[in-house]
Amino acid sequence: MPDAHTAPISYWSGPGIIQGFITIPKSSKLSPEIFEKWFDEVYVPDLLATGIVISSWRFKAADPKYGKPKMFIHKCPDLSPVQAGKLHEVKIASDMFPTNGSVYDFIESETNIFSLVQLYETVKQHEDAATTVIMAAMEPSPGGEAELDAWYREEHNQQMSEQPGWKRTTRFNLLLHHKSDGKPTEPLSFLAIHEFGEGHKIGKDVVPLDPMTDWTKKCMAEARVIDAAVYTKVKTFGEAAASS
Repeated sequence: MPDAHTAPISYWSGPGIIQGFITIPKSSKLSPEIFEKWFDEVYVPDLLATGIVISSWRFKAADPKYGKPKMFIHKCPDLSPVQAGKLHEVKIASDMFPTNGSVYDFIESETNIFSLVQLYETVKQHEDAATTVIMAAMEPSPGGEAELDAWYREEHNQQMSEQPGWKRTTRFNLLLHHKSDGKPTEPLSFLAIHEFGEGHKIGKDVVPLDPMTDWTKKCMAEARVIDAAVYTKVKTFGEAAASS
């Protein structure tokens, strides 16, 4: 089926991430426990074995009512092999599943591939420094991309760095967006991952920074779509786990 959004091939180079959201419907024959066992013990190790993905993280939404309960992030030093389809060789069927079909017979998924735009740190941080992240995805109004980028670089990154427990902020641009159910959806072109460690004051919901500046109000008001949520880290894999 066609992807809702795919960037030109020329953009698929350099570092980036694969971000995914997983929902297991109540009607699914695959239990969450078996899915997580397969994901942790089979699927992610197979991804890491390719050398294309070097670190992975699995998260759960802090708010159990949020519509995207499970999030994973796979870190890639170079996205060119991803664009070339090298990860398609990783098996997505297993004898752990109730039937011989792929994992997509039992789950609903959304996959986004992003290229790295900016890594913002005030002090060099460990790769696996975060216990909690704020995922903030936005689609600016037409022509508003430059101002949104400037807002982050000139104001918002600094504001975030002043929050308790903040470790770093990493920003990305969307290359590909795909949903397994094929339903029309609005791809969000800009993603920021704000990482926090011990001592943070984050609850289960994303709340505006106080004070909320005029520039922040303007960017929020003009954005076409905003999707933000708090996630807590469940497990770390690969180089990030080995060096922790």
